[in-house]
Formats: sequence, C-alpha cells, structure tokens
Amino acid sequence: MNFQDKALSGFVLFVFEVLLPAYTKDKIHQNIKKERKVPMNQKVLLMGGSYFIGKKIADVLSKEYSVTVLNRGTKPKSENVETIICDRNDSQAMKIALSEKHFDFVIDVSGTNAEQSKILCENLNLESVKSFVFISSSAVYDVEHLNIPFSENDFLAENKYWTDYGTNKIEAENYLIKNFDKADTNLFILRPPYVYGENNYAQRESFIFEHLLKDKPIIVPNNGETKLQFIYSGDLANIIKTLIQSNLSGTNIFNVGNKKPVTINEWIMACANAIGKKAKIICFDYEANSYSARDFFPFFDYNNVLDVNKINEIYSQETPFIDGLKIAFEQFLKDRDNIIFKPNVIKNEENILKSQNIN
Repeated sequence: MNFQDKALSGFVLFVFEVLLPAYTKDKIHQNIKKERKVPMNQKVLLMGGSYFIGKKIADVLSKEYSVTVLNRGTKPKSENVETIICDRNDSQAMKIALSEKHFDFVIDVSGTNAEQSKILCENLNLESVKSFVFISSSAVYDVEHLNIPFSENDFLAENKYWTDYGTNKIEAENYLIKNFDKADTNLFILRPPYVYGENNYAQRESFIFEHLLKDKPIIVPNNGETKLQFIYSGDLANIIKTLIQSNLSGTNIFNVGNKKPVTINEWIMACANAIGKKAKIICFDYEANSYSARDFFPFFDYNNVLDVNKINEIYSQETPFIDGLKIAFEQFLKDRDNIIFKPNVIKNEENILKSQNIN
C-alpha cells in the first residue's frame, strides 16, 4: 500500500473516530454534585484574559460570574469584563492593584514560572479565594523516558523539545502545590497539549490555512505519522467552569485534551476538510538534510499524547474537531491581512522544495 492509500484509509478511520464524535453527556464523578446555580456576585480574577485562551475563558465565565482580567493592556479590552492594567512581574504594582480586591476564584492563564506565581499569591487576599486554577502544559513531561499516553502521575523533568518553558512550568506547579498545601483554597492544575481555536497567536492552524488557500504544498516531518493531541479553547474554558463549580477539594491535577490524538497528516487533512480545499503533502527526511522540524513546520516532531481519562470522568463533552477548525478558519479570514508569517520558515520551505525539485 503506497503513502496515498495509507493516508486515505487512515483519514476515513479518522473521520469516524475523531471528526464526527457525537456530543456526550457529562459523566459526573461520584464525589461531585451536579452543576448548581452560580450567584452572579461571585468574582473571578483572570490573569491574562485579553487574547486567545484567556479571551475565550473570559467570554465563557462572564455569562455567570463577575470577571476581572489583569494584564498589561496591550490588547483591546474584552467585553463584559473589568480590566486591571498591571505588569504581573512587578510585585509592588501588583500589591497596589490587588490590595483592596477580593475574588472567589483565580484563574492563571499567563503564568509561566514560579516567581510569577509567588508574586500573584503574595498579593492576593487568599482568604476569599475558593479555588485557584493554573494552566500548565504537557511540556512538563519527560518525553524521552516516558511512553504515550502521558499520565498525571508520570515523572516530570526537562522536556528536550520545550526545555526552559517546561521546567519553568514544573517549578510553578511545585510552588503552587506547596503554597496551597494547608490552605482552604482548592488548587486545580491543568495540563493541555496543543490548544487550538479562534485568535490563536501560535502560527499552527493559520499556517496550514494559508498554505491551503494559496494551493501551496505542505512539507511534513518524515512520513507525517507523528501523533498530536489538541483541545479546543472553548472546551478548555468549559472544563475550568465545571471544576470551579464542583465539590472537588484540595489539589487536583488533570491532563486536558481531546479523547483521541491525530497524526500530522490527519490534522492537515482535517484543516483542508474544514475549509473545502485539498492538501498537497510533501514528506521530508529533515534530519538527513540537516534541518529541524520547526525550521519548516509548526510542531516539534514527537508524539505528544496525554491520558485524559481522569478529566473525562468529570467533563466529557468535546467540540468535534471539524467544527472547531471551521470556527478557527472564520476568525483567520478576518485576521489574515494582519498575520505576518515567519520569514525564515518561508525561506526554508522554498529551499527544501527546490532541493526536492518541487515547484
């Protein structure tokens, strides 16, 4: 069976298993009460909140909570939320900004290291905070010494692909676990793989959409069978809402992502399917040609797959992949003229295609 036949058969299976999942009812864990009415006067502090993941969380939570976002004010203000303009790295500024504020829930989307977590916690009035949510990352897993899918209980160490980003997230997690160990505040640590959706500043689905619209070939690492796992930004927001409304107590760590991973080839074909275009995929042995995967493609070449059974006991709904990509594409068309794709990636693509005698 040649590559095209394998890709076609794999895509047919992918359509039935991933693109068209029916929405399922939430399976609520035994120690969690069913969703209850939320008093509108409950207050949420959202660190970040102006773009992509944070904006989606703000949009979802502002329907039921009084949401305040804290950021540097570099993006347009979100609707239906209050905004505190402050540099979270400035402890004195954070003290002034938060000293008179009281929040029921804190959601940290923008935190990247232990020092930022420390500054935030030291300047919050923690006696009023019922739950603290920290968005960590699958980059905390020591992928060289683990098998997929990665579990919440797996060993954490430097990820060779994400290096400092991953180790900084580990240190932030450790600080928060220690800080809330004997506190009345519940701690939720969420580890997503790749988040996708509208306003994604990472040039991932937008990179593919642009190639598809221009009928440009898409170069993939090796045979394109590396496994990726995604989560739609709206699903992540609803998971957060479900957790802060639950009766879970203490520290809880969850991998969060779609139930099934996809290969690079399947992801590209899903993007193409979402916008009604055909993809031309070029397989490239990048190591033999002295390139790295990120020189020409938006993902590292490693299997990034999480075990998400634990979160699915609490929240199992999932936006069908094709639907999420369609929403992302609609926003991409609005923003397309303002997106500047990386010149070095474009140049590398040109050189690779030329070396392969592909126009």
